[in-house]
Amino acid sequence: MRRLRTSSPPQTTSRLTVLTLLGALTACSMLGASVTAVASPPTQEAQHAVVLDNSTNAASTNPSQTTGSNSSNGSSNGSGDSKGSSRTTGPKVPKGLESFYRQDLTWTDCPDGVTGTAFQCATVTVPLDYDHPQGKTITVALKKLPSTSSSPRGSVFLNPGGPGGSGISLINAQAGLYKSGGLSGVLANYDVIGFDPRGIGQSTPITCWSPDDVQAIVAGRAEAPSQLTPGSATDIAAKGSREAAACQKYTEVPEILDHMDTRSVARDMDVMRALVKDQDLNYLGYSYGTYLGAVYTELFPDNVGRVVLDSAMDPALSRQEALEGDVAAEEQTLRTYIESQRGQAGFPLNGTTDEAVSRLATFLDGLDANPLTVSDSGDSVNRAVATQAIKQLVVASPDRWPLLTEGLTQAMNAHDGTALMRNAGFLPGAGSPETEAQVVEQLQIVHGFAANRCLDFPDTGNQASWDAALASYRRDYPVFYSLLPQQDAYCHGWGHTSKTKPVDVDVDATNPVLVVGILHDPATPYPWSKALVSRLRNSHLLSVDMYGHGATGPNSCATAKVNDYFVKGALPSDGEVCAANPKPQAGEETPAGVAHPAGLERPIGFEAG
Repeated sequence: MRRLRTSSPPQTTSRLTVLTLLGALTACSMLGASVTAVASPPTQEAQHAVVLDNSTNAASTNPSQTTGSNSSNGSSNGSGDSKGSSRTTGPKVPKGLESFYRQDLTWTDCPDGVTGTAFQCATVTVPLDYDHPQGKTITVALKKLPSTSSSPRGSVFLNPGGPGGSGISLINAQAGLYKSGGLSGVLANYDVIGFDPRGIGQSTPITCWSPDDVQAIVAGRAEAPSQLTPGSATDIAAKGSREAAACQKYTEVPEILDHMDTRSVARDMDVMRALVKDQDLNYLGYSYGTYLGAVYTELFPDNVGRVVLDSAMDPALSRQEALEGDVAAEEQTLRTYIESQRGQAGFPLNGTTDEAVSRLATFLDGLDANPLTVSDSGDSVNRAVATQAIKQLVVASPDRWPLLTEGLTQAMNAHDGTALMRNAGFLPGAGSPETEAQVVEQLQIVHGFAANRCLDFPDTGNQASWDAALASYRRDYPVFYSLLPQQDAYCHGWGHTSKTKPVDVDVDATNPVLVVGILHDPATPYPWSKALVSRLRNSHLLSVDMYGHGATGPNSCATAKVNDYFVKGALPSDGEVCAANPKPQAGEETPAGVAHPAGLERPIGFEAG
């Protein structure tokens, strides 16, 4: 899963180290997308759609229908359900949680001094452990972009994915998209709220590092952490144990390591829903955020308002299956690239596709002992960094494939990685050093991902099965295996795993859920969106024929469809497919308001999402 990037990519002298870190969390089921949306309206001419057979839509709503959630009477107290009924008393408060559901929610002004955006901030208190609500409490931080309406009908909550992504960073980055861009209709009807999930950012955080650790990374004296550990499953498990011990040492509320699961975050969202006086939850989640939204729907099917799940995860996959699915999709895209370039003069990977893949894998395997040089830089390029650069270019879109060919040709013929790094946007030495805040955010992404994914699933496997899996990765994914963590072994060492089965998402939601699936998604493969639709009966699939991760914002058509759904309750036609945005002509800028998915510039993991 990939997290939608919500901050400027770090540009530092230790950039190659950071790339290795981020590449370790290879987009799949969870780390949501990093959608860095910048802002204003997508161009209308790009909003074209075709129709695709959509036989997986279970119990889809008739396309001409609109949903009943948050009816247009302007009430901020929620809405009727999809059958047209209207609740007057609101959802029941879970027994024992009355004090949390009825606490005072106080918003204070917290404007952005750079852009002048008039945000408001608040803090919510929630139980550390929902099974023991009278015990310790923690806080969840919220940041609201107030509606342009004087009487909004409710709120829309955002999650950027991860797990480990900051919703507060997302609303900061996407403010323009709502204020004057393709989702301005949403802001004209709703407050838009980003929140930092428990353990992340401004909420009660996990901290797995000291101030000295941060300073060492900023100065380039230490490497940023990665979930990639060369060696056996024993080595990987030992690393998980060491890192969990560091989290236990530095985290102010160390018990949170046993309560950062998705189920608990979904329950926090229901508390937040109640405190903003909405009967139903309105929600937009990307990547891992789609899993969070699906879990919420399973736990609170009667509290579902207008929910959009963009770049979806398959909720039936285990943590390791999701990571493997990601890498399998990347290997297949690489093979498609090789086949498209075969026979071109100077292409360094001739022969059959299998022979070309084998040759590239052999070349990469030699880079740890003999790294690529980079012109005008003291840095060198090892296997992990080179593989990350190749991945970046191969999954971006076929338009980028000639740049990959240029980089591979120079690397394989002259043992020079300059073009490969430059074309992937990884050229070291550019820009200013990373800030402490950027390093801390990266650390939280890595450790927040581990804390959530380990806790969402029971401990599974043993040394023999983990080592067998590691051997199979090298065989089945000869190029990208080095970007595939053995997370089951790591989580065994981490120790904070689930004592129960994962949430089984299999539910009829009260209102239709809109799932957005990208046909060429490098982080959450398109079949995952179809799988999610099959498990959320009363859901509807909008397909988007583009390359990338996170369509709402970057794709004009999808953004318009999402806007219409939130504003009017209108669902796309059954089987509808949004086309990719038209390519800007030479000298033309990207249309205002088309957010660029920076997660593809700096993949962030589980990004599974």
